[in-house]
Amino acid sequence: MRSAAEAAPSILFLPDLAAMSGTVTLEGEEGRYLARVVRAREGERVTATDGHGRLTTLVVERSRPDVVVTVIDSRLEPAPVTSRLLCGAPEGERGDWLVEKLAELGVTELVPVQGTRAQWPDALRTDRWERLAVAALRQSRSAWLMRIAPVVSLADAVAALEPGERWLAEPSGERVDGVGLAADTPVTGAVGPSSGFSDDERKLLSEGGFRAIRLAGSRLRTETAALALASHWAARRA
Repeated sequence: MRSAAEAAPSILFLPDLAAMSGTVTLEGEEGRYLARVVRAREGERVTATDGHGRLTTLVVERSRPDVVVTVIDSRLEPAPVTSRLLCGAPEGERGDWLVEKLAELGVTELVPVQGTRAQWPDALRTDRWERLAVAALRQSRSAWLMRIAPVVSLADAVAALEPGERWLAEPSGERVDGVGLAADTPVTGAVGPSSGFSDDERKLLSEGGFRAIRLAGSRLRTETAALALASHWAARRA
């Protein structure tokens, strides 16, 4: 039988992992996570990441009263191909669910964009979203943490994009199953807010090279459309 430390989710998130060497004491949230959630025992091995591609194997020296581990080896995982989402504001507090699921599906960056018809609140739940992204990193055992960008205007977000495929979630677009996407091609998706993009915003996206893509036979909520896009990309990247 596998130990709790060997079963997912058991990856640790240690932002300062690159500076760690030898035997160290883990403090704070990750120390508590290893001791109370993973319930790792002396001699067991666990994996840690800094969220920037580094994966390190640690051996647990002790878990009570302090968590002490020894660094065994470390490697760097290549950066994933960009899959970015420009997303308008969903209804209520559905942004929490949005962040968690996009991170699990390997979206590399979430960019909240302000829309004409709906606005993100002035005070985003940034700290909570970061915690949800870390929890999703543990769950998915990923070496890369999803970036959550500051809120920007749609025009600024489009102007800052690098080359790559650009998809707009649009009920009148072409069927998603007929649209090709190479596994190594960066892709950016745009999903409107709960009340949709305005005509001017759709024109801006079209002029910016976004291709209208239909994800389902009916109109989807913001967070559902975002998840549908991310799921499609994840399947293509697998």
